[in-house]
Amino acid sequence: MPHEAVLPDAEIAPLLERLMAESALFRGVERAALGDLLRQVGRRVHLAAGEDLVVEGDAADALYFVESGRFEVLKRSDRGDERHRIALAQPGALVGEVALLDRGTRSASVRALEPAVVLRLDVRDLEQAAGAPPHPAVQMQLNLAHELAQKIRQSTSSAVHHLEESLLEAQKRAEMGRFMSRVLIGTCLYMFALVLLQPLKQLVPDSAVFSVVVLLGFAFGLWLNIRTSMFPASAYGFTLVNWRAALREALLFSLPILAGVLLLKWLLLQQQAPGFAGRSLFDLYRPAGLGTGGTLMVVAAYVCFVPIQEMVARSGIQSSLMMFLRPRHRVPMSIFMSTLLFSATHLHTSFEFAALVFPIGLFWGWLYSRHPTLVGVVFSHLLIGLWAVFVVSFPYF
Repeated sequence: MPHEAVLPDAEIAPLLERLMAESALFRGVERAALGDLLRQVGRRVHLAAGEDLVVEGDAADALYFVESGRFEVLKRSDRGDERHRIALAQPGALVGEVALLDRGTRSASVRALEPAVVLRLDVRDLEQAAGAPPHPAVQMQLNLAHELAQKIRQSTSSAVHHLEESLLEAQKRAEMGRFMSRVLIGTCLYMFALVLLQPLKQLVPDSAVFSVVVLLGFAFGLWLNIRTSMFPASAYGFTLVNWRAALREALLFSLPILAGVLLLKWLLLQQQAPGFAGRSLFDLYRPAGLGTGGTLMVVAAYVCFVPIQEMVARSGIQSSLMMFLRPRHRVPMSIFMSTLLFSATHLHTSFEFAALVFPIGLFWGWLYSRHPTLVGVVFSHLLIGLWAVFVVSFPYF
């Protein structure tokens, strides 16, 4: 805690010389009157390194003259408890002098960077020592000074706000650069994988194995982007905020799609489309060579796989684009671009499958934009996927 003491008489004369020589506030003041004032109201404050001389938001009730030591002036951020250094105070500087004109609250904090000593003058003591009310002309000057003090406070807050906005924009540009670099690297690696994995398809005909490998690669790169991001995980959908509303809407808007899937298969069966011969409307998924236990394992793997898919498409790509694109077309463009990129990662399976992924991806992107939490979109993906793949069982999957 700062330690305060009365000024010794022997130290008033040298301190008086310093005040009149180093501070414009005391120039022109009668020397004897200023000496008497120091004897009456002057207090010396000793601070250790790291101690606060004044705290932003506290009452502005005193001004300080720095006798020794250095101080940093800190302004609280509008976005939280973070504080920015906006100035340094060296020996000979005045701190908190605006309190002499405006008895409001401190507009910034002042913290000692090293052991320091300051002269404290309480505004109330100065006012009492002044005696009779000032001449009207002097009062008008004081009123004008009060208005200027208010403008100084507003100017300080505005300057810090603009600096924070500029810093945030610079951080966003750097973040966007890292995101685009990883997406481009992932896309290039994916194209190489398309070629390198072709011979393996003859040995492992089930393309789901390759889908898992490709998607895990994308997921790892985007996880690195989220982990090192300046934004919290909640900005990428890892949050339970509004999860009930997200689940409600996911169910409500998914039901028409479930009915549409069923209607589409019924129409294809009626027209005897290729690949539907001998099929029934509800044709439960039964991979060749797998029994009931194996099929259940495939279902369990799908349930575990869907959250990873949505993390890639929504958290990694769509959320990032929503933060970086311009506000006017931010939502539709982020949905379109993330869905297009995600659909392209299914081309190794088949063109038909990639084409089917695109429209349903647009729907899930729109659903996520309404409530940016993974809860709703993962639920909808699971509901529609399990229905289309494992219950209705389209032969394209």
